[in-house]
Amino acid sequence: MKRITAVAALCALSFATVQATPAAAAPTSAPTITFSFCSTVGSVYRMTCEAQWEGGTDPATAQWSNVSNTWLGISQYNSVTRRTWVDGNCIPGGFFAAKVTITDAAGAVTEQVVSGGRACVR
Repeated sequence: MKRITAVAALCALSFATVQATPAAAAPTSAPTITFSFCSTVGSVYRMTCEAQWEGGTDPATAQWSNVSNTWLGISQYNSVTRRTWVDGNCIPGGFFAAKVTITDAAGAVTEQVVSGGRACVR
């Protein structure tokens, strides 16, 4: 009788349901800049820069800063469309560049130096 009870107990254990522990949510990747450019604008000494990003934790912020031969205005960005832009001035005859910094809500930061690709013109 003990042997039958032991076998029955083993059979009952083999049909027990095991539930998996839910996996933790995967961490969000840092923002990635997918498009960027700086270029001169038609008027004297004017330049503009733009960048777009993907990934990261919303909402994100964007900031442009001077790298070489530029004076930038106030950085603009739209966290919903993940686009940022800035206008400014450049020194004629000199190559110019600006740096864009994207910081997401989780504190992940991505930076990229964006060159105008040619000398600033008058």
